[in-house]
Amino acid sequence: MKSFKKSIIGISLIGLFLLTLGSQLAAGETDEISVSESMGAITVNTEYFSVKIVPDQAHLMWWYGNKTDGDEMYKLQLMKIREYMGDDDILDNQTELGGLTYNLITAAWTSDIVVGEDNATITLSLEGLANGADLYLVMHIYTVDTPIDGSDQVTDALVEVKFDIIINNWDFSPLAKGVAIQSYLTEVQHRHRVLVRNGTVAENGNTTRTMQFASEAHDDEAVAYAEWTTFANVYNSTDDLVDTIDVGTAYFEDLATPPIDTPGFAEGLGHLWLTYPNYGDEHKLVHDPTIGINAELFTETAGLNLAIIIGGLSIATIITIVVARRKK
Repeated sequence: MKSFKKSIIGISLIGLFLLTLGSQLAAGETDEISVSESMGAITVNTEYFSVKIVPDQAHLMWWYGNKTDGDEMYKLQLMKIREYMGDDDILDNQTELGGLTYNLITAAWTSDIVVGEDNATITLSLEGLANGADLYLVMHIYTVDTPIDGSDQVTDALVEVKFDIIINNWDFSPLAKGVAIQSYLTEVQHRHRVLVRNGTVAENGNTTRTMQFASEAHDDEAVAYAEWTTFANVYNSTDDLVDTIDVGTAYFEDLATPPIDTPGFAEGLGHLWLTYPNYGDEHKLVHDPTIGINAELFTETAGLNLAIIIGGLSIATIITIVVARRKK
């Protein structure tokens, strides 16, 4: 009888453990967006993912889950804004970089946070660049899917950050063919291999391009991404739309920036330049990138892990009952 009581206690404890585990998995399930500031960083949390924005270094990191960090953390850092020369509107390599340049990592960014009923907006401002221009990053997180103007894409609620890159009143140097923003994409934890690759046609959509984070821990599926529209809008001083230009891309390290040792990268694709052909002086350019996660891949893995745990506990329970019966 004592053995039978032990088995009952064991089953009860296992049941209590499963109930506790279930409550942990369900915790934090809300449609709200929380924003906090601490130690020079802005952290945004939703039910599905978390984003940390570091204004004074012009970068953001994001990961799956409403928690302080993740097994994988993805990073997009804006490095520099530079003019480029050459014989066409395309930035071919680093030798074409010239004219005005500004280091965005060491810049004096200011930040502003507005939280509404169905969205949160974080604005990073950098005013008074080398030629008197201003640069803004206006980041949006929504609680409902929100279309991106001029594209066939939407900003997915609670799993994406859509931000406007705004370059205001840039006066181009003589012979400048355009201006480019150097960015750097990486996975920062390095606990397993995460490759950065160009998106496929299916992943990109008709008016966007993507860089995908393919994780070894998820069968090399794309678990996160950086996305941007293939066009940018140009406005005059009264905010009238005057032009829509093509956004180009280039992939190479800036010779003035020491290379960063990042295991697992493919062909240096982490060094991404977004290029904007010369669109005229004293105008405002607005471009729409997005970062996000494919939450369903993490959910599938969590479900599998939970099934393994429950299965293992069930086997342990059966063994306990069998042993108890044999002792009778």
